[in-house]
Amino acid sequence: MTFEHRRRVAFGDTDAAGIVYTGRFSSYALEAIEAWFRATIGVSWYEMTTDLGIGTPFVHTSLDFRSSLTPRDELLTEVALSKAGRSSLTFTITGRVADSRRLSFEGRFVCVFVDKASAKPIAIPAPFRAAIMGAVQT
Repeated sequence: MTFEHRRRVAFGDTDAAGIVYTGRFSSYALEAIEAWFRATIGVSWYEMTTDLGIGTPFVHTSLDFRSSLTPRDELLTEVALSKAGRSSLTFTITGRVADSRRLSFEGRFVCVFVDKASAKPIAIPAPFRAAIMGAVQT
């Protein structure tokens, strides 16, 4: 199942040309992935790190840009979990202008579950695994 996250593009996200600054696209994708975590496993990254001692740093990110965004746009970011490994999750991200469905960006993001204290990879915790496995796109 694809998860959808909506946000309005802010003026502060733009560069001198009046379009979204390149660096913001990764932030948009990460914001949508964190919303996916909250919706899927019921825990934000802050709670996971602070309360459970588990981190999910990203070991790979890639983005392809298709069209620009301005503050006139509402961004619809689609998050699909394309693969769940022993300790890693691979997400496919698609950003579209909400009303026209015009494609703005596409990407792939991979994170790894780690023990916060040791910074070593750990298996996806059992309490989360069932929900995560149910979200994998086949």
